[in-house]
Amino acid sequence: MVASGLVIGFATGGFPSYSREISQLALGLGMTFAMTEISFANISARTEFRRFVISLVASYGALSGLLLIFATVGTDSGIHDGWVLMASVPPAIAVVPITSYLHGDTRRTVVSLAILYLIGLLLVPVITLAFTHQTVPLTDLVLQTILLIGVPMLASRPLRRWRKIADVRTSGVSISFFFLVIAIAGSTRGPLLGRPELLLPLGLFSVIRTFGIGFLVVMLGRTLRLSRDDQVALTVFASFKNLGLTVVLAFAVYGPIATLPSIVSLVCEILWLATLPFVFQRRETERSATGQPG
Repeated sequence: MVASGLVIGFATGGFPSYSREISQLALGLGMTFAMTEISFANISARTEFRRFVISLVASYGALSGLLLIFATVGTDSGIHDGWVLMASVPPAIAVVPITSYLHGDTRRTVVSLAILYLIGLLLVPVITLAFTHQTVPLTDLVLQTILLIGVPMLASRPLRRWRKIADVRTSGVSISFFFLVIAIAGSTRGPLLGRPELLLPLGLFSVIRTFGIGFLVVMLGRTLRLSRDDQVALTVFASFKNLGLTVVLAFAVYGPIATLPSIVSLVCEILWLATLPFVFQRRETERSATGQPG
């Protein structure tokens, strides 16, 4: 659905009007459906602390640190602010189904993600204001953060108790992101066609921030002989950011140019997602061949 939205958005120019409002509404609905998978019940700080620290270091240490480096070497202020926004947001909610698909510790991922989203309410405005070049009204940034993280988080609580939510969650998220990507891709078509020279550095940086850091943490996990669950957690938290949230914040606060790092990175994340099962399947094959425990 995301890939289809990209194609349709770039081909048609998206929606003729109200692109900002449509993208905000679509993301709000998508985040609400997605957050129904997150539970805040029975979280023990003592039990989960080590696991959470790994996720925090991977997402806000390794990945966000790399993104802030990209921001400093860029010459365009809009692209700079787009990378900073990406660094400030929490990981993608998709890390939960990705972890499940890779047969990792899903509960551990859910708990870490829940805490990161609570922290994200503070980190998004703090990191953005600390590292962006442009003057941003603090009230606008805080309001957008509350609307796009806080409100969906609250709305997802009663929806989570609906017994059929698991049956409609995936469709709700997919359809919401379809319209979100059409709106954002259509709005960025003009700036991208007007400045095609941005595509090469954005593509290179996006490959590094996804495949580069992804393979790096996989190799690090193998070198340190981490458990498979730790390797999966380290990999997904170090390579996936909530790009839907990033593009809407960038579009609402800085304009279309600032959304380009997330749009290009979104393509790389889709390709990286398709690669991960082969990476961890190979690890399972190697284990079976050598008789190592899982």
